[in-house]
Amino acid sequence: MQMNPLLQKVYEYGFAVDDVILFLDTHPDNAEALAYYQQMRAAYNLVYQEYVMSVRPLQITDVNTADGWTWLDDPWPWEGGMC
Repeated sequence: MQMNPLLQKVYEYGFAVDDVILFLDTHPDNAEALAYYQQMRAAYNLVYQEYVMSVRPLQITDVNTADGWTWLDDPWPWEGGMC
């Protein structure tokens, strides 16, 4: 089963954000790392929202309650819901 390309990007940008955060923890004055963090954070937020809006919520806080409680309407990950 192949992963959804948007979800792959969420994982990739999320990893980059986490990685640069670890670097910034020990190098808080590094302007290049801070700029990279801001760039990756913006890219992550963009692709995350695109996935949530076009595919499904990734976290329970992403559920749009205008249509009721729809969290359980989508397949669970083991049913192919994360692809």
